[in-house]
Amino acid sequence: MKAKTSHPKKQTFLISDLKYIKKNPYPNTLPIEERNTWMSDGMNDPIEVLKHDISPIPRRGAGGVTYIEKRYSVKKGSSRITYALENNYDAIEGIIINEWCLLR
Repeated sequence: MKAKTSHPKKQTFLISDLKYIKKNPYPNTLPIEERNTWMSDGMNDPIEVLKHDISPIPRRGAGGVTYIEKRYSVKKGSSRITYALENNYDAIEGIIINEWCLLR
């Protein structure tokens, strides 16, 4: 899914490589007339993404479940990813806004 806004650092990310909020309520909070036209003309701005280092040592989450780390997480634009998936896109344009390292 392409963004209309041009940005020198814009790049394409596979949605499968992104950690994002899957149950984003944003579109459902809009009035019904806006919800019907929400993003029907495309995406204006690229999503904002944080880049992470993946730990070489497997980490565990709650209950000892192995934590699946992803290289990127979405800071702004999770609802755009939901829209992209619903419309059969597998990639989306975004910009890396800051590079973060996981504590080791």
